[in-house]
This record gives sequence, structure tokens and C-alpha cells, in this order.
Amino acid sequence: MIEYGFLLQRFLNNGKQTRLPLAMVFLFFIFSCPLQLMAQTDVGKKSFFLELGGSGGLGSLNYEQRLLEGENYALWGRIGFSLAPIDRNNGTGLVFPLMGHMLLGRDKHFLEIGLGQGATVTTRGQFFLLTTSSLGYRFYLQKDPSKTSSNKQKWFFRIAYTPLISYLLDFQVQHWAGLSFGLNLWR
Repeated sequence: MIEYGFLLQRFLNNGKQTRLPLAMVFLFFIFSCPLQLMAQTDVGKKSFFLELGGSGGLGSLNYEQRLLEGENYALWGRIGFSLAPIDRNNGTGLVFPLMGHMLLGRDKHFLEIGLGQGATVTTRGQFFLLTTSSLGYRFYLQKDPSKTSSNKQKWFFRIAYTPLISYLLDFQVQHWAGLSFGLNLWR
């Protein structure tokens, strides 16, 4: 994987005028398969949340959908969007965190464990990949929203340790945290 990322980085950096369009095409293919899976899922549990810090860097707007659920667990797919100033040479980064995460627990309290990939395209045509991960706590303001009752609560709060792991040119871990507030949507 390291050699693949390095070759992609060199390829995108060689053509000055074609870097951004090629990076956007690459991002489309990276995100199309998980998004198709999310669109085909008929579980009906969807959420939007705003995250301060976290997998998107400074903050992100995220959409997630429940892909699979059991008695004490749920598997979610998530995609987000963020803007992050990088530096004078790279400009501003458009960050797309894509993650899968599992919630373990019941009623109001859940342990959240996640892993994913964050792709960044800068306004100057640079392309970066980071591994995103998450270990945190999610609290629903009322009972578990996965249960079929009329007392479903739509709002949730989450706090998580979200290290960003760089692996393309060298291995680095950036210790990071996220604080989120979200809204569940049901059909």
C-alpha cells in the first residue's frame, strides 16, 4: 500500500495542469463503492452530525447510515466533508473522511470503534491520504433509537479519540480528538 500511495502521489505531482481533475476522478472511484452500499441498504437509520476536530481535521459535516444491526451492536458507514487550511504552498484542503464504525452497547450509552480513510485534495492540486480511526463514546439523549418505540430520541452527542495516521512517505500518528452533536433521521 505504501508503494501504491507513493506512486499515486508522484503521478499527481508530475502533471501541473491535470493534478486536480485526476485527483477528483480518483476520489470518485474511492468513494463510489461504499456510497453504493449505503444507498442499497434499507435499514432506514441515518444521521447527520457536526464534528469539531475529529477525522476531518478542524471540523467536519458528516452523514452516516446504519448498515447492519444486532441486539447490542450496530455497524455504520460514514462520509464527511471538511475544509482545512494547510500551508502557503498547498492552499486549502478539501477533506473527505470515509469510515466504517461499530457501536457497542444498549439504551443510551455506546462504545464507538471506527476505522477509515481520509482523502484530501488541496486547492493547489496536491493529494494526500490518511488513515482515520476512532475510539469514543456516544450518548443518545433518550433511549436507544434502534428500538421500535414512539419514544425515539433524535439527538446524540459523541466524544472520541481520533488519531490521524499518515503512511505514504513515512509513518506518523497525529493525536487528535473529536466532539460531535448530531441528529438521527428515520423513515
